[in-house]
Amino acid sequence: MSDPQPSHGPRPLIWIVDDSPTEALIAERSLGSGYDFERFTDGSVVVERLAAGAAQPDLVLLDWVMPGMAGDEVCRFLRTHPGTLELPIILITASRIETSSISQGFASGATDYVSRPFATEELRARVDSAIRAKQLADVAKHERRRLSMVNRLARALFEAGTNVDQILEELATSLTGICDGCSILLLPGSMKVAQVTRHNAESSGAMLAAIGTLTDPTIHRFDSSRQARETLPPAYTPYIDRFGLRGLAILALPQRDPLRGVVTVTRDGGSTPFDDTDIATIGTCIEYTSLAVESVSRFEAERVGRAQTNAILTNLPLGVIVTDAGGALTLVNPAANALIPGIELSRRLGDVYKLAAWATRDGTHITEADWSLSIIDTAQSQMLIQLPGDDTPEIAVVVSSVPLRDGHACLVGSVIAIHDVSAEHAISAERERTAQYQQQMLGIVGHDLRSPLGAILMGTELLEMHTEDNPSAASVLKRIKSSGSRMSLMVDQLLDVTRARLGDGIPVEPREVRLLPLIKSAMEELSLAHSKSRFELVATADVMGLWDPERFGQVVSNLMSNAIHYGKEGAPITISVTSSQVAATMTVHNDNRDKPIAPDVLATLFDPFRRGRNDHNNSKGLGLGLYIVHEIVRAHGGTMDVESTLSGTTFRVVLPKSGPPRLMIYEVEAMD
Repeated sequence: MSDPQPSHGPRPLIWIVDDSPTEALIAERSLGSGYDFERFTDGSVVVERLAAGAAQPDLVLLDWVMPGMAGDEVCRFLRTHPGTLELPIILITASRIETSSISQGFASGATDYVSRPFATEELRARVDSAIRAKQLADVAKHERRRLSMVNRLARALFEAGTNVDQILEELATSLTGICDGCSILLLPGSMKVAQVTRHNAESSGAMLAAIGTLTDPTIHRFDSSRQARETLPPAYTPYIDRFGLRGLAILALPQRDPLRGVVTVTRDGGSTPFDDTDIATIGTCIEYTSLAVESVSRFEAERVGRAQTNAILTNLPLGVIVTDAGGALTLVNPAANALIPGIELSRRLGDVYKLAAWATRDGTHITEADWSLSIIDTAQSQMLIQLPGDDTPEIAVVVSSVPLRDGHACLVGSVIAIHDVSAEHAISAERERTAQYQQQMLGIVGHDLRSPLGAILMGTELLEMHTEDNPSAASVLKRIKSSGSRMSLMVDQLLDVTRARLGDGIPVEPREVRLLPLIKSAMEELSLAHSKSRFELVATADVMGLWDPERFGQVVSNLMSNAIHYGKEGAPITISVTSSQVAATMTVHNDNRDKPIAPDVLATLFDPFRRGRNDHNNSKGLGLGLYIVHEIVRAHGGTMDVESTLSGTTFRVVLPKSGPPRLMIYEVEAMD
């Protein structure tokens, strides 16, 4: 049988107690080199050594019959000494010992026995078995102790609640049960800085606190205090001189990121160094404490968050209602209660509906079923609220709803926001009334101006017949007629704008017409008025369609006049016509005088009272031409767009050949 070779750690220490040096040597050589030995020739020396606090052996090999203090007396002493209650003792007996003596040996506390002469294998087997049993018992005892300490700490941490100082105190109390000293330093961060120090030999713990500072995690095991003094920095020397040092462990709290603190534990000169199970136990206690500190940190963050949320909800001028998945109200803020009095007493969302009369923006009554659907399933809806009472004003609100879901995307409730937009609603309504009034005034003024303007123009035509021989008077009449014609055009444009903005759009009377004659007629009229302008018509064939010839002539004339006014002087203006089975397309292109039309100007070019560019604009018009053209095209069911680049500006009109989607006869009522 080979000598036992422990896989790690020191070799087991065996005390051989025998008055015969020869027998002791035989036993030592029989056991082999896998053990450390110490020999004693008298049992009293063993007692004295243990009483003096010497380190215990792993097993005692005890001669039963010795002069002085016999083997049974040594056994009884060891079994009454607290530190050696579980120390394995193997008796070595004579070959012819009586059974009663063996029984007496077991009664005295012996673990096993072996008789001389013994077989080497038997002695080794009994020694190994006894040591292994003791080691297993020590492991079990240590585990029970560890579990007891951890459980006690867990209960204490639970009772400490959110008191961080008490949490650290409980950790220090637990660790000083297996260490001589413990210092806990909580670093600044989400928690306040704190330090707790405990030492079994110094009530203040001041010397340990001096070395319990921030440093990298490390574990030291020293054979002696002298080795500790030689290994560690000078800052540790005062502590070592006073208490000695066999073990030092500096561990992170928690033992993972983010770092919240440092725990320093010591074992002084009279203790043994930390073993792996000690470090594991300390680590478990630190981890439990870390979880408690993190829980406090999260609780504090949640408390602050709740306080901030409550402050926001309390002072928010927006009504907020929170419900659970079943529609029960779980939160109503003051703004919601001020908006709908009595809502805080409602238990379910359906109760809120009964507190007021609800209507759509246009005044249509909303049923409870539609209201619930709008509140829960619609992201945003506008409503009118009429509270009980004859004198209560109508309230305009915007109701928004956001579903609340858990981590599994299951609906757990909803957040409903009610925004009082009565002021905005009133302003918008007033703005609409004002705009409508302005449009009506434009229509009335334009209509009433047509009669006097018609009289002026007719009068100038009559006077022209009598001023043929008076050049000065003829010149004045010509200017009057030109101004009147321009004013008449403005009046017509104002009336068209009024029809477009207040009515059903600019009226058109479509009939089957040919497109090219309309374009050529406009080209001829403009050529007479602008002799320096050149027009080019590009068309492969004539196009037929259902269009209003008067209104379409107005479109062509306006676009060509616009090209004359803003285009490059002397450059040709090109009018192109193409056709498909369903639509006709006309484009009017002119070269730019300099820069293209800016994008921001293009975006509003078809709005009323807008002009394309001001740098070359000497027109005294109202800026309604392109708006009216756009509305005429739209009245025909067509589309219109514009493109302006370095190569020029092009207006494109697309008209369906079949005319507007609905052919209607518009009657323009007189505006008296």
